[in-house]
Amino acid sequence: MFAFLCMGVFAHEYTDGRFIILVPTITLLDQWYVSLQEDFGVPQEDIACFSSEEKPEKPARINIVVINSGRSLVKKISFGASCFLIVDECHRAGSPENAKALSGKFAAALGLSATPEREYDEGFQHRVVPALGPVIFEYDYVQAFKDKVITPFDLVNVHVDFLPHESEEYNKLTRHAAILYRKSKTDSAAESALKRVLQKRAGVAAQARMRIPVAVKITEEHRGIRTIIFHERVSSATSLYAILKERNHSATIYHSKIAPHWRRDNLRLFRQGAFDVLVSCRALDEGMNVPETAIAIIASSTASHRQRIQRLGRVLRPSRGKDKALIYTLFITEQEKKRLATEEGRLEGVASVLWATAKRQEQHG
Repeated sequence: MFAFLCMGVFAHEYTDGRFIILVPTITLLDQWYVSLQEDFGVPQEDIACFSSEEKPEKPARINIVVINSGRSLVKKISFGASCFLIVDECHRAGSPENAKALSGKFAAALGLSATPEREYDEGFQHRVVPALGPVIFEYDYVQAFKDKVITPFDLVNVHVDFLPHESEEYNKLTRHAAILYRKSKTDSAAESALKRVLQKRAGVAAQARMRIPVAVKITEEHRGIRTIIFHERVSSATSLYAILKERNHSATIYHSKIAPHWRRDNLRLFRQGAFDVLVSCRALDEGMNVPETAIAIIASSTASHRQRIQRLGRVLRPSRGKDKALIYTLFITEQEKKRLATEEGRLEGVASVLWATAKRQEQHG
């Protein structure tokens, strides 16, 4: 909404101006496309989308560009016009390759991010800030809660068990990782092998089968309430969606492997309330704006603090008739539990945190 207000000011000052909205993913392209039409009333013919899937012959008044394509296209799109560059999730523009999309002459520039930092390098300070300028405003969940800008929320952390064969595989990989860790101090080959083993172990935890029926059970308990379910893998999200449909939930699904028009329609219909449940994987971690969503079920997640902040943000926006948001996080491993416990300390006085264990009979029910 802040970007839309800025666009309105720019359009008043530059009547023939052009807009370039740079986004990191096709998912965010879809969300801007839908929001520009539904929230801002922009005619479809005034919007051009540039990505690996779509390549219009010429720019429009408003151009939404996936950053991979923007590396080579932004200069061409901005040529001959006064341009306003808006970079959504601008921390993602801090890599050497993505920063190429920031080069050019712009009459105005704006960066948006709920998490304006990068976890593994200094690219935000070295590449994003020189192109877009310094951070002009900071705001966190604690301050937003005090100001009543976000809706009150509770966190429910639900412990889920591995199946026996999954537990055996996870423990075997843990033992292997411990051996490689000791070797890695003197052997670079062992260090590379350790990374692969840890990735494989994370995959076992992320795809643990019982995450799916527990997520379905929680959804059943909140039938009819606008809910978003996150998983890490498209295959698991698809399984969740299929089970919910079998149980007559008003559900739809969104992920990057669905054709563009279907993705956008599913997102639009969920926004409009035609569906109660939206199942997704990482595709909707960032940027989705459906304030009416009151329940989030994080069936599986990564260790990324940024991802956690982004996913919480999907349900914390206030909406008429929404008194409170409820966020369920399913966890299996001790590492997941420790991260959630650390979060509980940070949110003291802001949110109630409950801990629960999924009952065995409910998991199989």
